[in-house]
Amino acid sequence: MISFIHQHKDRFKRHTNGLARFGAIGVFNVLTEFTVFTILLKLDVIPLAANALGFLAANIQSYLANANLTFRENGRAAKLSLPRYGRFFAAHSLTLVISTGFIAFLGPALGRHFGHDLGMIAAKAPAVAFGFIANYAMSSLFVFRNDRRLGVDVASAQGDTRP
Repeated sequence: MISFIHQHKDRFKRHTNGLARFGAIGVFNVLTEFTVFTILLKLDVIPLAANALGFLAANIQSYLANANLTFRENGRAAKLSLPRYGRFFAAHSLTLVISTGFIAFLGPALGRHFGHDLGMIAAKAPAVAFGFIANYAMSSLFVFRNDRRLGVDVASAQGDTRP
């Protein structure tokens, strides 16, 4: 593992700033998602629907912020488009599946111990860590693959020299 990291240290360095920006944006996305989720729970929306709507709100916010701050093209915000948002939504849907699984399977058990709403929120929390890693990887490999980020072509940073 150490030799792999040493061989690819330049590639890792290129992603350090992107990961930091992605993480900072992610904090606001998590706050948005949990806020929408919690408000909808308080309005008696079923937990799985509240989860999906919270995800959607945070996903739109994430796409706009990451296109403007993390995955820039030649010093400018990456172009926004419906097809690109479709790729972003599809790539990040893995997080929705993960959080839905946690809520569906862990939520009822935690709800019995902590009360319904707190149990559902606690069940959703572990999905954040899984989602961060999966979402950054999918954003850099699939959604913004040909964009320039921090002066480095994402495709080149990953060893792909295609134009």
